[in-house]
Amino acid sequence: MAVVVAMVAGLSVWGARRALHTGGIATSVPVRFDPSQQLLRFGYLPGPVVSASYTTGPEVHHLDIHGSFDDAPTTEEEHASSFNPDWSVEIRMAARGVDIRSVVPYDEDSGEVPVRGERIRVGDRPAFQATFDYSRVLTWEYAPDAWMHMMLSAESSDDRRDEIARQVAEGVRLEATPRALPIRVKGLPDGAVLESTWLYWKADEHISFSADYLVGPVEENQPDPRPVVRVGVSTEKLARARHLDRVTVAGRPATAFESRGRGTNSFYRVARLPGGCTGCVAEVRIEPTATAVMGDRADGLKLAASIRLMEGREDPAGWRFW
Repeated sequence: MAVVVAMVAGLSVWGARRALHTGGIATSVPVRFDPSQQLLRFGYLPGPVVSASYTTGPEVHHLDIHGSFDDAPTTEEEHASSFNPDWSVEIRMAARGVDIRSVVPYDEDSGEVPVRGERIRVGDRPAFQATFDYSRVLTWEYAPDAWMHMMLSAESSDDRRDEIARQVAEGVRLEATPRALPIRVKGLPDGAVLESTWLYWKADEHISFSADYLVGPVEENQPDPRPVVRVGVSTEKLARARHLDRVTVAGRPATAFESRGRGTNSFYRVARLPGGCTGCVAEVRIEPTATAVMGDRADGLKLAASIRLMEGREDPAGWRFW
């Protein structure tokens, strides 16, 4: 069965392109989000973005973004892969009834960092701000029984850090728009359900997209609700690792790895993606519990080889989401 990722329907959320600022009040937040929609955008960031990721899911949308200050000094030797960001913003938006207020910074030596905080306002909404050495954590109820949780870290003075956190929080925009997923794929089983998506972007480097599908029946005593298959594309080249078998699929170079023990995933990657991104690599990850549904190596490679970019979405640089 052919499945077009960009058109998979999910559970209802707000109507298309409904927008409100954090100062507004949303009154119809669902108990489960539609993973095929993007809900968060930034109206303000303190400088150029270096790397960013956006994960959609039924209970939480998670956006993690890092960058530099406009006035930060740069040198020709600086490179994105070794760049230490001047600021980072991590934001979680929860569906109705999902409590994310307990998420706090964690230190490997001392555990959760003690909270020192105060009540402030984000726009015209009451909020709580926790203060740490280099971070600010803001939590506010953006709709009845629905919470937004933001952590900002910045190399700056305390006063500037407070101001940046306030500006970023007040600039958050809630806008339900189609995720504009960039791929289509054939070969997912009938009844496959989109569970989550993940898009990672890094300036002048690695860009990748993946979508998780729930497939097959639930097995007895299985902790996860249904087996998961991940499909996606990446600008990372095929690896030359000993544990990977180098094969070909329809004349295209590929790599394959099957689990050798319980609990290990199987991975398939096929290079030379047809269309406008010949440097892109198609990817498939199959969880052990999904193997019975998805078949053997030949089936996994065939699924990866079926992945194509959607028309108009062939340039990974245009997959930006903030």
